Amino acid sequence: MKFFIETFGCKVNFYESAALQKLFSSKGFDAAESFEDADVVIINCCTVTENADRKDRSFFNRVKRENPGAVVVLTGCWPQAYPEAAGKLGADIMTGNGNRSEIPDLVLNYLANRAPVTEILDVTKADFECLEADELLEHNRAFLKIEDGCEKYCTYCAIPKARGKVRSMPLDEITNQSRSFAEKGYHEIVLAGINLAAYGADTGHDLGDAVTAAAEPEGVIRVRLSSLECDIMSDEMLDKFASCGKFCPQFHLSLQSGCDRTLKRMNRHYTASQYREVCDRIRERFDAPTFTTDIICGFPGETEEDFLESLEFCKSIGFLRTHIFPYSRRSGTMAYSMPEQLTRAEKQRRAALMKKELAPVSRKVMESFIGKKVRVILEQQLDDGRFTGYTDRYIPAKVTADGASRNSIVSGTVTSVEKGFALITAD
Repeated sequence: MKFFIETFGCKVNFYESAALQKLFSSKGFDAAESFEDADVVIINCCTVTENADRKDRSFFNRVKRENPGAVVVLTGCWPQAYPEAAGKLGADIMTGNGNRSEIPDLVLNYLANRAPVTEILDVTKADFECLEADELLEHNRAFLKIEDGCEKYCTYCAIPKARGKVRSMPLDEITNQSRSFAEKGYHEIVLAGINLAAYGADTGHDLGDAVTAAAEPEGVIRVRLSSLECDIMSDEMLDKFASCGKFCPQFHLSLQSGCDRTLKRMNRHYTASQYREVCDRIRERFDAPTFTTDIICGFPGETEEDFLESLEFCKSIGFLRTHIFPYSRRSGTMAYSMPEQLTRAEKQRRAALMKKELAPVSRKVMESFIGKKVRVILEQQLDDGRFTGYTDRYIPAKVTADGASRNSIVSGTVTSVEKGFALITAD
């Protein structure tokens, strides 16, 4: 019996799919190379935008059309947040985000009696579901989901509805899974969550404790964090990061807008000046930390003045990288029915301008590392013999390292910046 998993969405979803892969294998299923060859197709859904829903729906219809005999499982954020809409597709099995570990058994039961199953648990009452992934394909970094849930309720976001309350992985489990990844040859652990900075709010710990736990195994060289909310970054937490010698000083601090008026309409829990103050506190503790972020352009009610204010603020922070999105309306959120919705063309214009204006800022940040010593974990070898990889500050690099191999760690000096890469010759 063969299975295939199609994943949409964030790093957390990909981690959960990797865990599902391990669970299905443990039940005697074999992985198929494509959904056309599978007896069971699991679709791990995203619902961050309505376009994400369309992708979920489109893939489901494609499976039904091209592999009509397959058992199809819908799971993840879309069926959790919008079970009525997802249920209209008629999946054989539909679950949400609270019971992924039960999916292989649900499939086995379905194969025995052919009775459709819908099991959507109430994630506002669920505990953290500890899932373990053997490997995340195509990554040299191991992503470890240590937190689930978000209680921020931004006006544009349906994720609290899909993920529920904040739940945290126990510290000893973080260490155990980190050790397991290290034993499989992963040198870098990336801690991930839906609202990662809120880790430990339910257990009396904080994200600094999680970093310490993940760094404990000897084989772990780096611990990196995925996206963070700046309003939860306490001095105590930052001090714990700074005291960990394996911590990567690259901070993905989700901004969304550099304009206070827009931030208020978004129901973000900070002002632009408070965001800057967090960046300043980080710079006090680390030598040349880097910052990456997310920006939404064209939010309802955002004037041209608001947009330009956000743009100038982003320039002043000095981001290494920005993920820039035109605002996408999401039904079921407060922002969907807000007045002063902008046209698609205007949102795209602003996003394109933001991207253009911030490109030189990114290059300037990268050029500030010219002449500095860095360490790179080598990922892929190019046709010219060089390797690609990332520094601890998440600067993409091309490395000349004679005699080296994929996944090895090399030191070298940044000599120049070319087409978005730092050029490095290994010592």
